[in-house]
Amino acid sequence: MMAMGLIGGVVGAIGSISQGQSQSAMYQYQAEIATRNAEIARQNSTYELTLGEQQAQQTGMKTRAQIGQTRAVQGAGGLDVNSGTNMDVQVSERELGLYDMEVNRSDAQRRAYNWNIQAYNATAQAGLYQMAASNATTAGTLGAFTSLLGGFGNTFGKFQQAGMIGMNTGGFLGGIGGA
Repeated sequence: MMAMGLIGGVVGAIGSISQGQSQSAMYQYQAEIATRNAEIARQNSTYELTLGEQQAQQTGMKTRAQIGQTRAVQGAGGLDVNSGTNMDVQVSERELGLYDMEVNRSDAQRRAYNWNIQAYNATAQAGLYQMAASNATTAGTLGAFTSLLGGFGNTFGKFQQAGMIGMNTGGFLGGIGGA
């Protein structure tokens, strides 16, 4: 019965260490996933900025084509394309084109910002998972010591109950060294 207390303490200690290692591995895996998610979010941010610039360039080309078409129509109608209302129409088209280009870039920057926020959050979550992994290992070790102490304490108590330990009883330890 006394040996069972010791064995139970050892088995409990092994179980605590194993559980701590298992939880630590799980948290490390989750930290790795969160780190990968942060990398993907940063890549998506870069992609959005590139896409926004491409869209702005396409808008610029369309605007230039529109202005060219307007000048051609005005010239074909025998109008002076470089003065007055005709020039004002071209300037207005150019300004609208520039505005659309800036909208493209601004939208891309907003989308990129959202991806950067996701990357930041995923990086922070990875840090929390890494901390949890470290804490799980520590908790497993502390649980092992607790189990061992409990097993030894239980065995010591059984020895005491059996009268094997005592100062004046002449029991197991009392007979050593003479009383």
